Amino acid sequence: AATRSFAQSSTALQSIPTGMAEKVLQAPKWPPEWPYSAEDFARQDESDDGIFYDTPRLCYHIDDAAVSALTKYYSENFKDGEDVLDICSSWVSHYPSEWKGGNVVGLGMNEVELQQNKQLDSYVVKDLNKEPELPFDDNSFDKVTCVVSVDYLNKPK
Repeated sequence: AATRSFAQSSTALQSIPTGMAEKVLQAPKWPPEWPYSAEDFARQDESDDGIFYDTPRLCYHIDDAAVSALTKYYSENFKDGEDVLDICSSWVSHYPSEWKGGNVVGLGMNEVELQQNKQLDSYVVKDLNKEPELPFDDNSFDKVTCVVSVDYLNKPK
C-alpha cells in the first residue's frame, strides 16, 4: 500500500499559501527593545543539559511521516554544493540521500551521535545554552537547519 507523506495528508499545511513565510519575513516589525526577561526562559528543570545529553540516543525523535515531509522539503529547497550548518545536530540530519552538499557541519552536544551522522563533513560539540554563540564566521553557510530542538535553546538573544 502506498504511504502518504505528512505534507500530503495534512490539510493544515495544504492551506498555507506558497511563499507565506517569505512574505512575512520581507518586512518584519521587531519591537524596539528585547521584550523578554530571563524568567521567560526559565525551565522547570534547570539542571545542566550536559547531564541529559551525555548518553547517546540513536533514535528518531519524530515519526516517519514527519521525517518524510522534512526530507522532501529539503530535497525541494537544497541545491547541490550548498554549505549547510545543522545546529542541535545528532546522528541523523534527515537530508536527502541523493543531495550532495558542499561543507556540511553539525553542531550538537553528543560526540558519539555526531560521529554517527554520515551526512556531516565535520562537527562541533558545543552546548549553545552555556555559550550561545556560533563558532563560525558570518556568512559561512548557505543554509542553517535546526530540527525538533529549537525549543531546547533558552538563550536566544
